[in-house]
Amino acid sequence: MDVAALLDTMLSQGQVLTVPWGIDYFSIVVGAITGALFACERKLDIIGTVVLGLITAYGGGLIRDVILQNHGVYFTEHPDLIVICILICIFVFYFRGLFKHLDRAVFLADTLSVALFALAGASKAFAAGSGVVVSIILGGVTAVGGGAVRDICVGEIPSIFKQSNFYAVAGLGGSAMYVVLALAGCPLPVAGVLCVGTVIALRYASVMLDLKTKQEADLTPKVKEGMAKLRGGFSRSSHEDDKQK
Repeated sequence: MDVAALLDTMLSQGQVLTVPWGIDYFSIVVGAITGALFACERKLDIIGTVVLGLITAYGGGLIRDVILQNHGVYFTEHPDLIVICILICIFVFYFRGLFKHLDRAVFLADTLSVALFALAGASKAFAAGSGVVVSIILGGVTAVGGGAVRDICVGEIPSIFKQSNFYAVAGLGGSAMYVVLALAGCPLPVAGVLCVGTVIALRYASVMLDLKTKQEADLTPKVKEGMAKLRGGFSRSSHEDDKQK
């Protein structure tokens, strides 16, 4: 591909961010790998491994495309990629041992995949005129929806709903970054790069600093304590006023 033509396409001032097909393929392939490894850890057979790999890779995008309607379904538009993902899932099933010592590489690839999914979801929704709120939500759904559906398929509470390092938070943060910058008129490629950078920064910061979403956060006792102090303050004030009278 002509590099000059690629740059001209990416830097065009249209509303749709054109992402090179290789980047799209990368995010889908990584999703398939992580889904297949997830299935192998739970001792599923080859069919289960392939299905969970495809669900992880395409689940979030399918949810986004169904909600958007009439804007194309990525899953059906690239049958060659489906075949590639199936072959990769089969490879992971039979050679899972190769991935046991690649934890850091898999984590990095998974983080990049989430970042690119967030970008794909937010940019497509924004280009379809979905508005700020919906575009951010669909960016987050695209980023982590596949993993959530995968967890449900094996009877587990989706990991994004449990206490963990930033995952869904990172996806939503990156989506918000893209949508806000695009709305402000920032060149879309710049917004896309900052979206990906935001997801990666949030994800790695949460792991390195051990930042986790809270499992429980009941503010009722603190509110009751504050109300009691407030009532006590009013009572003392009224009592002092009565004495002065």
